[in-house]
Amino acid sequence: MIRRPMGLVEVYHEIEFNGYRYEQLEIDLLHINKEGRSQYLIVDVVRIVETLLTGVFLVPSDSRIFGKEMCSYFVRTGKVGNKVFKIVFCICSDKPQSIGLITLFRL
Repeated sequence: MIRRPMGLVEVYHEIEFNGYRYEQLEIDLLHINKEGRSQYLIVDVVRIVETLLTGVFLVPSDSRIFGKEMCSYFVRTGKVGNKVFKIVFCICSDKPQSIGLITLFRL
């Protein structure tokens, strides 16, 4: 199993991305709100991620191997309401039903 950051918030929420239905988001809210740069709540993050990913097809921007497991990394920029956000997230082979949100910020 791939080691993940402490304090991840797991949210059960279905999102269809790259033609596959994911059941869960693993959100690194501590990293997103690091040093007071933002104050997002989980509900806000889920809404933004759902809006930016639902029905979207993306090619990974990078991938890394961790022993026998692998993570594919994606970057997506898009508009939610009248604001533009950028998200960085991963999908890992040890938890293929989850999307791991690494960071989110407003542009």
